[in-house]
Amino acid sequence: MLTFVVTSVGCATIKTPTWPWSSSTAAKQTEANIAGELGEDADSEVISSEFKEQNSATGWDAFKGDNIKRHWKKMTGRGPNEPVARKALAEGDALFRDKKYADAINVYKKAIERWPDSSIEEDGTWQLAECYFFTDQYPKAEDCYDELVKKFGNTRYLDRIAKRQFSIGSYWVSLDQASHLPVIMPNVINRSRPLFDTRGRALKAFDHVRINDPRGSLADDSVMAQANAHFLDKNWIDSDYFYGLLRTEYPDSKFQLEAHMLGLQSKIHAYQGAGYEGAILNEAEMLSEQLLVQFPDRLNKDDEARVLRARAEIVAQQALRNFDRAEFYEKGKQYSSARIYYGLVVRDQPKAILATQSLAKLESIKGLSDVSDDPLPLLTRVLNPDALKEAELDAMAESEPALVSDSNSQGSDTTAQSPREPLR
Repeated sequence: MLTFVVTSVGCATIKTPTWPWSSSTAAKQTEANIAGELGEDADSEVISSEFKEQNSATGWDAFKGDNIKRHWKKMTGRGPNEPVARKALAEGDALFRDKKYADAINVYKKAIERWPDSSIEEDGTWQLAECYFFTDQYPKAEDCYDELVKKFGNTRYLDRIAKRQFSIGSYWVSLDQASHLPVIMPNVINRSRPLFDTRGRALKAFDHVRINDPRGSLADDSVMAQANAHFLDKNWIDSDYFYGLLRTEYPDSKFQLEAHMLGLQSKIHAYQGAGYEGAILNEAEMLSEQLLVQFPDRLNKDDEARVLRARAEIVAQQALRNFDRAEFYEKGKQYSSARIYYGLVVRDQPKAILATQSLAKLESIKGLSDVSDDPLPLLTRVLNPDALKEAELDAMAESEPALVSDSNSQGSDTTAQSPREPLR
């Protein structure tokens, strides 16, 4: 009898239990979802640890673009919905496997839109970028890859993204070399090419490879590709920077020898003359010495001869720089400083024409005293006493013991020191 009562009456009285933390309205919607009555375009009330609904904006924040877009999607029935997103992702994967990449693009966009900030969005964004890639829409693909890394920094697709971006950058560099377009001229024909500045976008793609995965297998390749692109365009300052970046940040790279050789050429070309900053000339001298010391077994005879010629050119440029500086001080009647720099020319290149001219200059200014820069020493001592200390420090800095003294300026045998021996 008990069984008969339960079967005849219980089915009409027992109801589906409601969630204790839900309101009555939410409970009804949850029950409808369980029963399969929730429409595909309605918002999902399923609680998920991946998605967090943003609080409704108040005041003027409600009129921001993102908030308006979010509210509009909710009003039109396109708000977050996990079942719909999963279904769209599965449909997109089926189209992708059938190589219907163009048809899969909108399906993946739907999956990304309906369940944001989740693994569905991560997978959908990767697949969307792949669809752009296989339909030759490389600008959109590169942007989509970069957006994926920005939103999901530890994405499992990181190594594959680096390969895609590197291949896109290499293609754009080759395309720009084959058919260069001015930066301001738009590209309206080839969708595999950016709208503007193909070369700049290629360098940006290489930069994304290095920044997104700095210790990846293609990080040093991307730096080398950037440096070579600048070198071919004769942007010596930029090529010198990237070759230096590869030498310092990737010491185990297979491109170390090339980075040293081409970096040396970049530094020599970047030097603008005796009237400009000379630090890069000193850096080139150090780099030439590093080449001969670090790669004695990998340098063939032609490479070694090229490095020695570059080093001789550097020394000649330094001598010319010292000679110009000596003439500058001589014109200003600062004979002590002029004798120092003339002596440097004689020391560094004793057999050069500049050395002979420097010896003649040293003989002509022998015994001359400097013109005082302080015509009123008593007034300076009262108004600016620190100036005397600064002048004394400058004089001490210039009078180094290694420099040629004034008393040795009678002949080349007595004044010239031994030239620098080339490294073996």
